[in-house]
Amino acid sequence: MDTRNIIKHSDPIRHDDLESLAKQPGPTVSFVIPTHRGGAEKFTDSQRLRPLLEEAREKLAQQYPDVDADALLKPVVTLAKDEAFWLTQCDGLAIFATPERTRHFRLDRSFTPQVTVGDHPNLRPVMTLVTNDLEFLLLALSQNKVRLFAADRATITPLPLENIPGSAEEVKGAAVNEPRIQHQTAHGTGPAHGTGPREHNVLSGFLQNVGKNVERRFTNDKRPMVLAAVDEHQGALRDQFKTVTLLDSIVSGNPDRVSELDLHAAAWPLVKEESIRRHDHLVDRLSEALGTGLATNDPELIMAESMTGRVETLILADRALENHPRSVELDAAISNTLINSGRVDTVHELPGNHAAGAIFRH
Repeated sequence: MDTRNIIKHSDPIRHDDLESLAKQPGPTVSFVIPTHRGGAEKFTDSQRLRPLLEEAREKLAQQYPDVDADALLKPVVTLAKDEAFWLTQCDGLAIFATPERTRHFRLDRSFTPQVTVGDHPNLRPVMTLVTNDLEFLLLALSQNKVRLFAADRATITPLPLENIPGSAEEVKGAAVNEPRIQHQTAHGTGPAHGTGPREHNVLSGFLQNVGKNVERRFTNDKRPMVLAAVDEHQGALRDQFKTVTLLDSIVSGNPDRVSELDLHAAAWPLVKEESIRRHDHLVDRLSEALGTGLATNDPELIMAESMTGRVETLILADRALENHPRSVELDAAISNTLINSGRVDTVHELPGNHAAGAIFRH
């Protein structure tokens, strides 16, 4: 299926990318620079990289004298000379170079020019682009059309419906054979207000069918789901969901003529609120676990336990993402946590003004 990139000339960076970068054997040279989407500045963006390349060579010579610096940095030098590449930039560029592989990400965030050389990549400048993101599902539904998408902050991808009906017409034959839903009137028993019994049963059967098949397909899927539909449809769908997390707020209205990009624009603010709620819950978990032996704010203990794989979740305050006195230890803890299938998250601040906290697996 075709993925639409919401942010022009950008390369979405995700948790899997961070994990892959963390697993690359070092040394790693990490660059971040600001770039421009247009204007005369975009023709000089590559020049910001040149002094950082010289700085990287000096640091490699000092810290890793046995490493062939020219070979390690060659892909970055080639990129700096690629005129076509610099014409299609976003707001910032991150580059990670190792002896085995070099990766770059054009990102919708500006950076202060910086180069870091160490055993582990410096992922802190790009971390919030990942941690403030949240993958989600989007179900756009009316009687005439059903569409399903997988999305995150920066992309949206149409998904095949598979067993989910594409319209009420597809389930009409089955629906009209269901018992009629009736209500009492002053003149006896009759169809629900606004529809005849046949139409009501078609709609009810359609919504039940969609709900059951969505639940079956996404059972225990951790992604939240956003519904785009008229308000009257959400109750019948919610009744079918046992494990699917349907957000309380919906994109209200008939979505048939709404483009996928406009659906994304309406859905993402709802998902962002859910992301904030999950961050707050994580801080609460950390606070509750402190003092029980299952969490710590001690940087040295975080570093030691990240190496053993005991860290389930590493939480970084915003101030830890900048130039920090213990940046080397933080970079190691981040990489070790990712390598051991842990989670790294960020929050604006931690209680006690700590730079980091860790929740342990056991």
